[in-house]
Amino acid sequence: MDTDWMFEKPIDREHKEYKLLSYFQKMGEKLDNLELYPGFIELSLHLMNLQTLMKERKIIYTDKKLDSIDDELLVKDLKVKDIPQMSEEEYVEFVKILSYSAPRIMEYFNFAKSVWTLVFDSLEMKLKKNKKNSQSKKGFFYYNNKFDNKFYLWEYNIKPAAKGSPESKTISNLIYNESLSGLTIPKIISTFSTMDDKEVKESPVFEMVCTGSFPIDETLLPLFKRRLISYINQQKRLEEFHKTKQDLTDGFQ
Repeated sequence: MDTDWMFEKPIDREHKEYKLLSYFQKMGEKLDNLELYPGFIELSLHLMNLQTLMKERKIIYTDKKLDSIDDELLVKDLKVKDIPQMSEEEYVEFVKILSYSAPRIMEYFNFAKSVWTLVFDSLEMKLKKNKKNSQSKKGFFYYNNKFDNKFYLWEYNIKPAAKGSPESKTISNLIYNESLSGLTIPKIISTFSTMDDKEVKESPVFEMVCTGSFPIDETLLPLFKRRLISYINQQKRLEEFHKTKQDLTDGFQ
């Protein structure tokens, strides 16, 4: 659903109530199946758009084509445009539609956020190899899914979200998703990784653990990647803090 959905003809509250209900039914089916992405990103955009419409009477939108199911929208990806010209009668209907839609979009967003938090809190990440290289931009993470008896292993590459951007994005590549069948993790990595031997030897390896059963592509993988980048950023801040503390200590000596 585009963010200018309210202004598609006819601009009529009853018509838009049905349109919003249809959208919520589709979104509700995905949330009932605990599928978070890409719906969570879309709901976030609609919520931001509604807040902007209410405060500034402007439309937030994006032309960005998502590269993956969990691709993020950055500030630079968002654009603003004026609301279209409307008759007095249409504007009255628009205000009614906005008043009706805002609390319902917020309610759905909060429900999706609660599912997001439920899944995120059920995750645990363990650094299993090459702790000294934990801040590396390349590495591996795996998940042993006890619910389907499959072992999933991804290699990752952390890159700037855009040229010159301080934000990062995690590119993941699934290189194995079968039962272990007696294979060891080092064997899987050495056999299926696209990295060179030096990168493989030095790259950190993380284990992802989850206590619940959730969809891999739409829910677990996006949150694995966010847990990973959160950990790396936290380690960088901790390292910078210790360096600053040491510099201050040296300065007083």
